[in-house]
Amino acid sequence: MLKKCTAFCCLFIGLFCSGFAQKVNENNFNPPPDSLFNEIRYQSDGDAPFIYTLKELDITFEESGGSIIAVMDYHVRMKVLDASNPQVAVVGIPYYRQDEIEQVTSIQAVTWNSPTQSSVLDEDAVRTIDLNTRYTVKEFTMPEVQEGSVLEYSYQIRRRYIEELPAFYFANQVPTVLAKVTITYPQYLRYKAVVQDSDFGVKHKEMRTPVYQEPQIFTNPQPDPILKEVWTARDIPAVQKEKYISALSDYRGKIKFQLSEFGIPRQPLENSWKYVVEEIRQKQSPFKAIKNNKKAFRAGANIRKAVSSKEAAQDSIFKYLLKKVKYNGENTPFSSTLDRAVLSGHEADQAAINQTLIAMLRGAGITAYPVLISTRKSGKINKGYPSFFQFNGQLVHSQIGEKTYLMDASFSYSQPGLIPVQAYNQTGLLLKDSGFHWININPPNSVFAIQVDLNAELQPNGTLKGHIAADFRGYSGRQIRLSRSKDESLANIAKELLFKNYLDIQLSNISLQTENDFDQPTKLTADFVVPDYATVFSRGIRFRPMVVGYLSDNPFDKKQRELPVTLDAPEKLKLNYSITLPEGFSLPSFPDNQTFKLPGAAFTEKYDMNGQAFHYQFKINIDQKQFSKKLYPRLLNLYQRWVELSKMRLFAQ
Repeated sequence: MLKKCTAFCCLFIGLFCSGFAQKVNENNFNPPPDSLFNEIRYQSDGDAPFIYTLKELDITFEESGGSIIAVMDYHVRMKVLDASNPQVAVVGIPYYRQDEIEQVTSIQAVTWNSPTQSSVLDEDAVRTIDLNTRYTVKEFTMPEVQEGSVLEYSYQIRRRYIEELPAFYFANQVPTVLAKVTITYPQYLRYKAVVQDSDFGVKHKEMRTPVYQEPQIFTNPQPDPILKEVWTARDIPAVQKEKYISALSDYRGKIKFQLSEFGIPRQPLENSWKYVVEEIRQKQSPFKAIKNNKKAFRAGANIRKAVSSKEAAQDSIFKYLLKKVKYNGENTPFSSTLDRAVLSGHEADQAAINQTLIAMLRGAGITAYPVLISTRKSGKINKGYPSFFQFNGQLVHSQIGEKTYLMDASFSYSQPGLIPVQAYNQTGLLLKDSGFHWININPPNSVFAIQVDLNAELQPNGTLKGHIAADFRGYSGRQIRLSRSKDESLANIAKELLFKNYLDIQLSNISLQTENDFDQPTKLTADFVVPDYATVFSRGIRFRPMVVGYLSDNPFDKKQRELPVTLDAPEKLKLNYSITLPEGFSLPSFPDNQTFKLPGAAFTEKYDMNGQAFHYQFKINIDQKQFSKKLYPRLLNLYQRWVELSKMRLFAQ
């Protein structure tokens, strides 16, 4: 097995100094066939504002400046069905700008409003938008777009890092008539092609062309024929975005290419996570920055001396860092920014902040390592496809005794075990000083958790008067800390979290406790009066039993869906009520105790009448984030029951 050594890497990703100037040429496209303007043939598929009639990629290779360049020529043709939709005319071409790995050139675009009438894109219309330190988009608006137009554009991406190539997506959010990928190999390399997430047919064929077209007289060994591989798919249905998914890219049919053979003669290459980790250590190693974060290390050691345990040291370090850092909003797997900038309050990315945290924890004698992740927007990590391009974020893993923690110090007002929703994405690579392993991302404090105990009296005039005590954990507790940092009053916080729709509510004796204690939920207590809570009739009083914790609308609005469900986080809601009815009133009927269950979730209702006191409990436990398409109808019903109880009215006579 030929291993990719340093010299090999230099050949493939060494600096490629020749620049590529962006250029928009004249219209070099052939007129589209008349059939593309046939309105009967190309009718709207549901809400699709356009369809792709062609998506084509042709991959070749060049040797230039001591490097090998992958030349990727894209050609796209679209049929416009609804010109009023603003997304129809806007084209975005993303590329990996960092270290000049990719460059875009030769942008051409034309709008056809008939086979003979065209409008060519002006080169000044191309905009460059930096998404972050790694990715940039070339964006332009197609000219003179109207209903029935045919839009056509092409461009070239030149890529220096050829150990893998960007994914090509057959499936899109609109139907695609034809998608085609062609790769023509030089003698010295081959790729392993992997088709993923395809429930439609992708045809593959190989074509070999002799290097010499004429018969050779001599018997010397002849070079291998030129190999060309072609993948095609036709009539590809749209992959529609739905609520609560990981990322649409997880479900779009695609093809990926990973270098599998290199050299003359060609030798097989090692493609494994072990190799990827070795590359990370050599080129991007966060451990170099962690080791150089000496100021953070000393600060962690000093904090440890001042407290009685490692657990207390970790909490103190985390709080200390939260007060110091200024997050710039960018998720990154690695950073060269050191601790002095982070601790001085300069803007820093996620990795720089968390590498500082690791150094502080190590200074306190706590075992800590970086965890490389893919954020939800970037999709799940495919462990069967080794690539460091899958990582775009970093968390911190620590261990004290037998207990482990995941944390992110760039997430303001958080705590150990509470990470951003975008970082909560199934799997992470735990990178150790010598070795690595995969971990499940399921930190216990990353939940929406509220427990409420409400005791109240329903008065004859319909007023509800009582006391509430609520415990908030996870994201709910963080929301309180965030609101307090903005100097919001306790009354406004209580109204926002508990009594949002009660415009005339009166709150008093409000208190907030343990808001900065990582080991305890944040506790909010208050006395309340809700005028006209119930509707008074001559025969009795009608009231809504779910005073707080109600759900007005089901977050899932479709009876069926095509994609699995990925919630933001587990959800735990426990509502204990005790409402005393007015003297002489009783409830002739109320619901039976019942429980809705499905794998990973349950909804329990309990009711009891004791004299004038009506006791009831609603307990919602959604213990996991992922639910299969098969379980979706049952999850839908669980949420629907929550909505029904929120709207339910009982009649006291």
